[in-house]
Amino acid sequence: MFKFSGYNILLLFFLNFSLSGQKISDLESQILSADINLGYNLSRIKSNYVFAQQMPYSFQINWYSPNYYEQKRLNRFGYTDFGMTFLYHDFRDEVLGKNFGLTGFMSFYLIKPGQGFQLSFRISQGLAYNTNPYNKFHNTKNQLFGSHLLIPFDIGLYLKSPRIFNYWRLQLGLAVFHYSNGNLQSPNYGANIPSLTFGLLYDRRNGKILPEKHLPGYDKTWQYVGFLRFGINESDYYDSGQYPFLIPGFQMEKHLDFRHKISLGIELFVSWFLREQIRYEYYTMPEYHLDKIPDFKRIGIFVTHEFYYQKFGLDIGAGYYVYYPYNFETRFYNRLGTKYYAGKNWRLAFSLKVHGINRAEALELNIMRRF
Repeated sequence: MFKFSGYNILLLFFLNFSLSGQKISDLESQILSADINLGYNLSRIKSNYVFAQQMPYSFQINWYSPNYYEQKRLNRFGYTDFGMTFLYHDFRDEVLGKNFGLTGFMSFYLIKPGQGFQLSFRISQGLAYNTNPYNKFHNTKNQLFGSHLLIPFDIGLYLKSPRIFNYWRLQLGLAVFHYSNGNLQSPNYGANIPSLTFGLLYDRRNGKILPEKHLPGYDKTWQYVGFLRFGINESDYYDSGQYPFLIPGFQMEKHLDFRHKISLGIELFVSWFLREQIRYEYYTMPEYHLDKIPDFKRIGIFVTHEFYYQKFGLDIGAGYYVYYPYNFETRFYNRLGTKYYAGKNWRLAFSLKVHGINRAEALELNIMRRF
């Protein structure tokens, strides 16, 4: 059974804050859509899991609000949709079960939106519930999902038709869905599902594009922010136990315009699961050739780009360990997160930290303060 622990409640609390940053206005500026996705299951090769031969499917119900601005130099990112999605995914595999999720997303138009064809790139992240995760007594075959709580992430390219029958549009897309629990609990090999999507949209927006002189204002100076990321996770060794981690750090950030922000920072990783993993390998795995127990702490430097809108932000970043005494995964890491601005100086966020493309290490809760 899924237990609403304090950690899970905090996750849901932060997600609610992130999504509530989008204001709901009148129906004339909103879009509702429904998508059906047909795909093929792909897992990490290491899991050695053989999927059922039936093609999985999913559907999405989307609500989103456009926010168009005319920008001479940044047209490509000046037309953006922000919204929420309810997601249902059926793997058609008794071992893997089904996923139910709620995500927030941003869509960036690659051409100027209008009454004709529209082409957009979408990125999404949120929380999902899996009905049949790994269980050492009842479901040992599910090596992909080690817990009920998962982090869905998807990227896709979508083509929308001109309006038909007054307010309706057709949509065709190519997308990749990823599910992982951020090593919250092992096993966590995760799943990737490339999909072809078919959709129908109800679009009542007036398509009004605001002139550049009406762009929102923003602070053009450098800002200094301290933060603390925290959470729990587990190593890839089954039943090795969940341990807390703390990541204090500092960053400098600056708005590039009213919607884009860049950050440079440094952070210290104190992950107790890694300390236990190092000890386990030192005492039981001589093939690792560890002549001593190395330090489990790491120090990383990072750069982050943020898409910013009102009280909501989407972070995409990359980092490199400058202090790396133990060879865990790779020296490079990536991070994807959502953020809520709680007043002028405080921010709440959660993020997924990964190595490579899909090797998740941690789901991080984050408290930040600007000085």
